Amino acid sequence: MNKERFPMVGYRNKKVMTLLALFVLAVAFAPGARAGSPGDAGLLSLRMGIGAREAAMGETGVASSFGASAIYWNPANNVFADFETGLVLQHHRYLGLFNHESAALAHKVGNGVLGFLFMGFYSDSIDRYGSEPVGIPEGTFKPYDVAFAVSYAHPLGDSFAAAVNAKFIYEKIDIYSDVGFAFDFFLTHKSLIEGLMFAASATNVGGQMNLKDEPFDLPTALRVGAAWTPVGDFLQEKLTLAGDVVFPNDTKEKAHLGAELNLIPEFSLRIGTRINYDNQGLTAGAGFRTGVLGVDYAYEESTVEGFDDGHKFSLNLVW
Repeated sequence: MNKERFPMVGYRNKKVMTLLALFVLAVAFAPGARAGSPGDAGLLSLRMGIGAREAAMGETGVASSFGASAIYWNPANNVFADFETGLVLQHHRYLGLFNHESAALAHKVGNGVLGFLFMGFYSDSIDRYGSEPVGIPEGTFKPYDVAFAVSYAHPLGDSFAAAVNAKFIYEKIDIYSDVGFAFDFFLTHKSLIEGLMFAASATNVGGQMNLKDEPFDLPTALRVGAAWTPVGDFLQEKLTLAGDVVFPNDTKEKAHLGAELNLIPEFSLRIGTRINYDNQGLTAGAGFRTGVLGVDYAYEESTVEGFDDGHKFSLNLVW
């Protein structure tokens, strides 16, 4: 949501080079992708990730996410993941004022991965005041955003994969509303170093939306990152380290760092941090797995006095 109006991505080589060129063009021609004042973009809820695992790891995910949550972070990662179908359901209480509800589905189809995504961001009731400064509310309203996306990821040779999301977006604040469309572009590279992944994304690439004759840009962002899961030693598949750098269109660059330690195959501990944010700090959480079912929790520190810390829960099914 707009903070001013609401209080608040030989033959194999050619394919790879073509994708890289398209990726750069997508970023370069995104509305305001290279400039913008803080707060200019609207629908900032589109930047709120899916998956308590990723949230607990400092909101890293462009290279480390997999399964249904990766439909938000980077569906191309799923080309290299070992699963057939994944489903994630999430509840996120944000700042004590909003509910962020999400669901995503990923399913392998041939060599590719098909995905579907829903995100809803709902405010608690807000008093409505008229033009006269009487201080008495005339009623209440509940702003909300929703987004639906269809995703497809496909391998490019043995070590690259690409993906695209197509999104339908709807926002309503009181009596004003608008719809929009956007695309996300993703690229993943499986390094020659076993266990090391590199990835990049360009998200929310699309035209402006408009509320009450006030146009605003979508929250376009470029994200690059890496993730490393050591193999072949005593830490084999027990530790994951991840880092992302984000270049938003409306504010300064951000960094995200996170780690996950699998104490036993069924239980994991996670920690992370978010750097260069005015209102976000440390993260932590845990995950439990049994059979096809997984439950994850994330704590997200709010560094602004008067606002509650965030708590995110997600339920995962993988088969």
